[in-house]
Amino acid sequence: MNRKFSLGQMFATIGVVELCKHTHLDLGPYIERHASGDWGDVDESHKAGNETALADGGRLWSVYHPHGQRIWIVTDADRARTVAMLPHEY
Repeated sequence: MNRKFSLGQMFATIGVVELCKHTHLDLGPYIERHASGDWGDVDESHKAGNETALADGGRLWSVYHPHGQRIWIVTDADRARTVAMLPHEY
């Protein structure tokens, strides 16, 4: 997949690390989807907001549901950092 933006430094919260450990989840494909502009399961307004943020430098937010668990992947507006987190860790 072609990346549409820089991810900066990648981080994962404790909850995501534990989820990956217990379910043998590989975050790589979800991170690549996020970086390629596949925003996952966000609603249409968030998709439109992400597309605007690509052009204007805003925050980018994706939602995926591996193993029935909701994971957010968020890239800061300055593209310095991307964090994979569970919603309650926000």
